[in-house]
Amino acid sequence: METKLVGISEIAELAGVTRQAVNNWRGRYEDFPNPVQTLQSGPVWNREVIEQWVKQKAGRATQVISFINLKGGVGKTTTAVAVAEVLAKVHRKSVLFIDLDPQTNATINLMKEEEWQKRDEAGQTLAQLFQDRVAATVGQPPRFSLEHSIVRQVSTIDGGISRLDLLPSSIKLINVQEKVSAASFADDYKDPRDILKAALEPAIERYDYIIIDCPPSLGLVTKNGLRISTSYVIPTIPDILSTWGIFQIVDNVHKFAGELRRPIHALGIVATKVQSNSLHERVLGDLKAGRLFDGKKTDLKQPPLFEHRIKQHVKTATGADSDANLRTFRYKYGETYESFEGLTREIIARCNAPKV
Repeated sequence: METKLVGISEIAELAGVTRQAVNNWRGRYEDFPNPVQTLQSGPVWNREVIEQWVKQKAGRATQVISFINLKGGVGKTTTAVAVAEVLAKVHRKSVLFIDLDPQTNATINLMKEEEWQKRDEAGQTLAQLFQDRVAATVGQPPRFSLEHSIVRQVSTIDGGISRLDLLPSSIKLINVQEKVSAASFADDYKDPRDILKAALEPAIERYDYIIIDCPPSLGLVTKNGLRISTSYVIPTIPDILSTWGIFQIVDNVHKFAGELRRPIHALGIVATKVQSNSLHERVLGDLKAGRLFDGKKTDLKQPPLFEHRIKQHVKTATGADSDANLRTFRYKYGETYESFEGLTREIIARCNAPKV
């Protein structure tokens, strides 16, 4: 991945300010990015990181949040969908939901299965985007169209939320990922981890938030999601098996961010499917105290636990059915709605907090 570098003069031009203003920002703002190196001509920065910081300062940066866990069945998709719906409906944010998980649970949660099948057959899912990359090696033209693939005003709530759009997934992503990973590409092809980024560039700035539901792995498709992410959230059941892979997630994201030469912030861990038993209480205590990484030879810190936790509730599972005719948040999520709304407020606050 080629990193474009900028100096103080280029930063000033990007931001529409003077060189002195940029120097003032360096001393004034704790979250001003660190230079990647210092040349004889002066310090230089990662252009992508600087552009994000300048937009953030102006209040117009798109927050791109990946939801990740290496174990299935932890409520990852339900949490990601609920946060996206609350952002769009309650907080009136423009949101794009990207379903990178080949299980397609989020897609079927947000749109009718019959419509999804038609789109899948027409190549209007993310599987086609990755398939195009493989097809290009034998000279076939691309079929994927971003504008035709984005599904507008999705959700079972209100018959669709006006500010919530979806890029749907497909079970075909399973095989496509393997083919893309195994394919050999000519030198003029971009890094396969940039496939999603290249496709989304025309649309990213339309949205206040982009929510990505990642598959339960750290493979190529997940890295495409992380490539455009500004941060990530780890939903987990507070038990041994579900929390076991959290260190691997944080460690791998940290290394990947190092390759990108830009930060991907860990917003935090959200406890899901919480029950009133001794195991969950003990693990919640460890998560809250930040003890999950104890005993590991690492300088990495455990991401903080969100205050709002999602209790185990049958209504939450029912809400994943797009045919259930659930027209309000309370019908869709039952008593867990308040927790999802509180969690969303926490996510907004952590996205807007200075990154140090």
